[in-house]
Amino acid sequence: MPYDTTLFVHVDEPDLVPDKRVPGASVKLLAQLKVAVFDQARGEHADPGQLALIIALDVADHRRERMVAAVRDALTAMPSGASFAVVTAGAERGGGPVRYYPAGPGSWAPADRQHRISAAFAMGAAPLAADGVPRSFGYDGWLAEARRLFAGCDRTLCRLLLVTDGSTGYEDASLTAQLAACGAEFSCEVIAVGNDWDYQPLERIAGRLRGTADAAGPDFAAALAAAVRRACRRAVPALPLEVTVRPGVRIESFVQFTPEHLELAADPPSGPYRHVFPTLPWDPAGVTSEFLLALRADGAGDRLGEELQFAMVSLGSLHEAVTARWRDPRLPPAPTASRTNDETTGESSRLLDSRHRMIMHFRRGLEALRGGQRAAAESHLGQAAAGAHQLAEGWMLNEIGGWGDIHDAAAGSVSVRLPADAHRVSVALLRLGARSASRGTSRTAGRQRPAGPCPACAEPAVPGALHCVRCGEELS
Repeated sequence: MPYDTTLFVHVDEPDLVPDKRVPGASVKLLAQLKVAVFDQARGEHADPGQLALIIALDVADHRRERMVAAVRDALTAMPSGASFAVVTAGAERGGGPVRYYPAGPGSWAPADRQHRISAAFAMGAAPLAADGVPRSFGYDGWLAEARRLFAGCDRTLCRLLLVTDGSTGYEDASLTAQLAACGAEFSCEVIAVGNDWDYQPLERIAGRLRGTADAAGPDFAAALAAAVRRACRRAVPALPLEVTVRPGVRIESFVQFTPEHLELAADPPSGPYRHVFPTLPWDPAGVTSEFLLALRADGAGDRLGEELQFAMVSLGSLHEAVTARWRDPRLPPAPTASRTNDETTGESSRLLDSRHRMIMHFRRGLEALRGGQRAAAESHLGQAAAGAHQLAEGWMLNEIGGWGDIHDAAAGSVSVRLPADAHRVSVALLRLGARSASRGTSRTAGRQRPAGPCPACAEPAVPGALHCVRCGEELS
């Protein structure tokens, strides 16, 4: 294989305690995963001989001048030796997307100097949708054309770059069916051009097709060139994470924290216990991707005090077990071993789970704002504010403050301003995954305190934490 992989699984709370009050109740088990994939080419981008890129231009005719400039910059950003094609709306009224460059059935253009010049020149006459004319195809049409073109391509790294100004409508059922049909055939980078339209379907497309989405103004050349470089840098083909659970265990959630924060959805299960999760294409530099796996375990019939395997995580040929043990609820907890400063600066699975719930409440609060639902928005944003206060996530408090007033962050008391700007909400949701993954700067706005265990329950705390994520005790 042209790459090496590493897989690390850690359960930092291996003792599961059944609830004495509710016999047979399930218990949550959290496991951290760290994955790195090293491309042996060790370059700034993937092997150009394996790259195939489609630039799909779903924009109206009045954007032609800026579109030509954007395509020119995007072609310049491609490494020599890659193959590319440009797809535009069909020339016939009501026609679907078709390949415009290069001409000829089944052909792809090499990203050499001559084809870059020819393609950029040809864009001046490319068929684009007429201004104000509704299109009879949706996003599923663009995805279907990409699938058709990639099916006739012998390259292993297939990337779609979809540039859209929102003129294309969509139907949930058609888009859902097409996303399912795409499987892991290619990844998709999405550029949203212009304002005052709903970015919601783009979140779904980028999330399901293991890409990223970015919002750009009228001049989208820089955003498209950056998306090309990002797509070319991800050098490893589809390499999904597989989770196999034992009977009596189910997956509650599987969250990727870096490089993008998103909740992963499993492909249709191949059996009752095996689940396959598509992930973002791996970065060739070996940048570590972090995940949190939350399981629900039923302890009926399990012996107490013995290490048991609850799940198996697989990445290619690598396999790691998720193990824990049931503790007798009548016995006191085992003493927690003291941790070094290096260990306490890491994030425990409980803290990651709290952070994920904070972000999910913020996302649901924004969705409620978009729908004009005051009570739901204030409830979710209030819970996000309470989580941000506990975790000292100052950036989250600043985000919430942009949508209303925080009266008491610790108590989760928030009031919102309605009506909310739907476009602002769309932009915030589109960028939330990348923003919330930037943990290196996430706490700079909060009060900094030294790292150390909680004085009440000895739970480790990260620098800047104000309250314990386990018991809520104020940290000193």
